[in-house]
Amino acid sequence: MKGPGFVPTFLFYFVGTTLIAAFVIDQGIGTELAFNPFQVSILLGLVAGLVGAYFNSHQTLTLPIKNRGAFLKKLNQTLEQLGYREAGKLDEFTVYSRPAPSNFFSGKLFVEIEKDSATISGRGNRIRLLKKRMEQGLS
Repeated sequence: MKGPGFVPTFLFYFVGTTLIAAFVIDQGIGTELAFNPFQVSILLGLVAGLVGAYFNSHQTLTLPIKNRGAFLKKLNQTLEQLGYREAGKLDEFTVYSRPAPSNFFSGKLFVEIEKDSATISGRGNRIRLLKKRMEQGLS
């Protein structure tokens, strides 16, 4: 599964924050400003775009499998510790999600188990955390 990468996610947060900030600054403070509301809005949009893209862009993690049984046990334990439960199948992927309302902020994880590797994709912050936890247990 491949979702929006860094650039589309950055643009989503940048454009949205810039437009909302420009509207709020212009309407909320008025026309007697010592600065251009669009300059401040663009700065806020850049910050929101970078933070949003870092945490929410879609990433993929590929892990090698040496012992399939041990790997699946460790993967299921780690996903359970993170609050994920199997939500179903989608083609060759197993979909994991968290219960509401935490699923709105964490998204779904898509796991594909092959002969010698496992591919896991989802939001960047979840993938980085999963990678860290899996490497601790597999070393």
